[in-house]
Amino acid sequence: MRFLTDEHVPNVFITTLRSSGFEVLKANDLFGEATNDRQLLEYCADQGYLLVTHDKKDFAGTVGDDVDHNGIVIYTDPIFLRDQPEAAVRIIERVLDHYPPEELHGEHIWLDQWR
Repeated sequence: MRFLTDEHVPNVFITTLRSSGFEVLKANDLFGEATNDRQLLEYCADQGYLLVTHDKKDFAGTVGDDVDHNGIVIYTDPIFLRDQPEAAVRIIERVLDHYPPEELHGEHIWLDQWR
């Protein structure tokens, strides 16, 4: 599985996700600062990435519902990914074990609910 991380995802989590064998791109590296939410989701759908974000207001709302996407992983506890990146990656691995990739299309995965 491939991930695209929104601009506020902690670097330690990104590094841990990569160390676990996942391909991870950062939105800032692709699109610069203050990226357009719709553009992120469209890119994820076109390229087969799951989006990881803390921005529940936008991605769990209108944009996440209106734009076809490959799946959105939303976390609400910003400290968790920074302080326990290994635990967060294990949770993502459990989610991926539970859902085949085609079932993640269009879904919102609330990371905190899997803790």
